[in-house]
Amino acid sequence: MTKQQYVLLRDKAEFTRFQILFEVLQNQPHVRQKDISDKLGITIQAVSKYLKRLSQEGYLEIGSERADYRLTSKGIAKLRESVRSMESYFKAVKNELKIDHAWIALATYSVKAGEQVGLITKEGIFYTVPVNDPNSEAAGIAIADANPGEDLGLKNLTGRVKLKQGQILIVKLPSIHKGGSRAVDLVKVRAFYEEFKPDRVGVMGAVGRAVLNKLGLKADFEFGIAHSAAVAASRGLNVLVLVVGRMVNRMIQEIDSQNLKFASDILYEVKDAQLTKIAESI
Repeated sequence: MTKQQYVLLRDKAEFTRFQILFEVLQNQPHVRQKDISDKLGITIQAVSKYLKRLSQEGYLEIGSERADYRLTSKGIAKLRESVRSMESYFKAVKNELKIDHAWIALATYSVKAGEQVGLITKEGIFYTVPVNDPNSEAAGIAIADANPGEDLGLKNLTGRVKLKQGQILIVKLPSIHKGGSRAVDLVKVRAFYEEFKPDRVGVMGAVGRAVLNKLGLKADFEFGIAHSAAVAASRGLNVLVLVVGRMVNRMIQEIDSQNLKFASDILYEVKDAQLTKIAESI
């Protein structure tokens, strides 16, 4: 057990700090002390002391409004470090207990239960190939029979799957009060699209839809795009999303949450698409 694992598992105060940071991440910026108190089973006074101390140490920012808490970059880094450390510990426990994890692939040919198959990845999905295929990245044992196109459970996975990390490009659009799609630099958005070459495109709201219509582009998802974009990127896809300015923070929070959940490191960039002349006059 590493020093970090020892502290988290044996020091109740340190684990409570970890839990509070996670609760803030999930609910920021409107985080009620009573909700944390009820969730963790500690007093509101204790929650208040923890929040104050975490703020003093640079892990939290406290806004001017009531119940306004946000994680700083230092706080997010602290959570990531703790999660990765705990994951390595639980992985060791699972190995000792011999807990098998079922992987899922799409069969490209008929497979029988118990048969060993090779695996390749495409757009974040496993596909079966003959085990002796030169392009095979890994191999596993089929749990059940499967026909071409069916999902297939696998066990005893061996090899190293080459799943690259995708990226997210967030294109910030002006709200309708600032001109909406009429105040968007379409040439700039088109350049973003062609340079980034996204595998998927997400759009949130009418302004973003109007911009896509003007560019002759289609959206792959329009609802729950913060979560969808983060999941797609975690599976190796590059995602371009069009959102109005006030939704950018929500996108970033979801990416950070996804990074913590899967111990990944999804990269993102925010670019402004508002016409320069209009932006300067506001």
